[in-house]
Amino acid sequence: MELSGKRILVTGVTGTLGLRVAKRLVPEALEVRGFIRNAERFAEFESIGMKPVLGDLTDQASLEQAMEHIDWVVHCAAYLGDDPLLAYQSNIEGVDHLATVALKKNVNILHISTTSVYGEPAAGHLTESTPFAVDHSAPYIETKIRSEQILNEYATRGLDVRILRPGAICAEHDSHWGDRQVRRMQKADCVTWVHPDDVVNWIHADNLVEMVYLVITRGQAGDVFHAVDANIPETGFRMRLIEASGKPYHVPNRVAERPTYATDKIRSLGYRPVRSFDETMHVLVALFNSSDGDLDGRI
Repeated sequence: MELSGKRILVTGVTGTLGLRVAKRLVPEALEVRGFIRNAERFAEFESIGMKPVLGDLTDQASLEQAMEHIDWVVHCAAYLGDDPLLAYQSNIEGVDHLATVALKKNVNILHISTTSVYGEPAAGHLTESTPFAVDHSAPYIETKIRSEQILNEYATRGLDVRILRPGAICAEHDSHWGDRQVRRMQKADCVTWVHPDDVVNWIHADNLVEMVYLVITRGQAGDVFHAVDANIPETGFRMRLIEASGKPYHVPNRVAERPTYATDKIRSLGYRPVRSFDETMHVLVALFNSSDGDLDGRI
């Protein structure tokens, strides 16, 4: 499928992933809209060729307006915290509103989920058919599971839903698993949150954007893909960052988490990474020698 002639709405454009997705789609799509809650950033988004539209996922009327004449929604927005009410409003109520309007207006949805729908397994090899960790107590995990279930219910009524489940999304700028790890280590007296025996299901944010593009243009209704570049041992990832930080280190008192995630299915669409783990680590390590921790904003 070609993107030319298509109008696409991207949610979560103020976050790590959404803005990157919008920038990737702007050159090819007829129109890319960014769904935001704050009008103060309109000029910033307009400058990159995106049309910002004001609204909130909990306000179905605003979604009705934002999705007028839209062909696709790339749903990147989510609440990642521990507040049960906020998690419900964003990840359950918001998704239900989105699906309701999409079904009504014949709009396709690409939903950015998470590998956390499997819970927090200590071991094993997980594929896209691995059962969900239903009844998990963490608000984020519980509500992200429910959001997929809601979308699957709408799919039985004819909604075209496709799902990507990212692992640890890493980038050199504005990323929990990237530059924010560096800053956290710089501020810490002792690094206590990294277990050396863990395995991380690593994905670069730019590579995830390419997966989004491929799932829209080459995928099919009902497709579900892991968005994982590689299963990286912490000895090759954050333990290297700790070494670069020069900070003391203490092993956390918990069981190591060493599950691996299947990475082959997304490659059936022709996926090839545009950013490598090694080049990303080179930049992250260099941040420790940068006075502002940002390498002048280069990513």
